[in-house]
Amino acid sequence: MSHKTALKIYEYASYLLIIGATVIYFTMKAEGLALTMLVLALAMTMRMLMERQRFKACEEENDQLKDDLRRLTLLLAEEKKKNNNK
Repeated sequence: MSHKTALKIYEYASYLLIIGATVIYFTMKAEGLALTMLVLALAMTMRMLMERQRFKACEEENDQLKDDLRRLTLLLAEEKKKNNNK
């Protein structure tokens, strides 16, 4: 599963859980308060998972960019060396 797909899943799941908590709160009033808090805590967990996934995607992209920079630096050094020998 790609990072974008996981982000969308976590985002939509958190929205659905918030809507579900709202429905539980207004339909059950005082009896559903504990259940409402539980569903809201689950929604916050989904949001934290979404941010974790976003962080991991950024870290992977940074690692890839660092590798590209190293490769390009080596190519530049080789080209300069080749030009200096001529």
